[in-house]
Amino acid sequence: MEDRKKLIIVVMILSVFVFIVGVSSFYVQTQIETGNVCGCSIPITLFIPFLASVGLFIGTMIYYLLIPARPDGRIDRNVILGLFAHDERKVVSYLIEKNGSALQSAIVSGTGLSKVKVFRILERLSSKGITSKSPHGKTNMISLNKDLSKSVK
Repeated sequence: MEDRKKLIIVVMILSVFVFIVGVSSFYVQTQIETGNVCGCSIPITLFIPFLASVGLFIGTMIYYLLIPARPDGRIDRNVILGLFAHDERKVVSYLIEKNGSALQSAIVSGTGLSKVKVFRILERLSSKGITSKSPHGKTNMISLNKDLSKSVK
């Protein structure tokens, strides 16, 4: 559903809720002023839980409409990359672009970072369980954690 339409529906739902609360409050106030508190069709002891449950329902509807669904369980790449420092972000971004694995020498040339800097970043990421490395000739094959690689879109 288009964001603009969702926003209009949310505003309509909130307006209806405010209207219900306003009318209900006015009804209870007139009953209290006339001295007919016990004669309300909805007793005051049930009035507050009734409005609270309506508010909970409205809040659930708004949450459902505003929070984007991720049916495939994948997370936006920018959210994941935002968790890393600047240089780590470059390395992880490069690995994501290369479908989760690349040669260490390709990471050096692809990110523009020095060999030493890439080595240190990869050691940090490896110690956190984000990457793993395996020997591949005179260089290493660097792979993202499989769960992380699957969950990034």
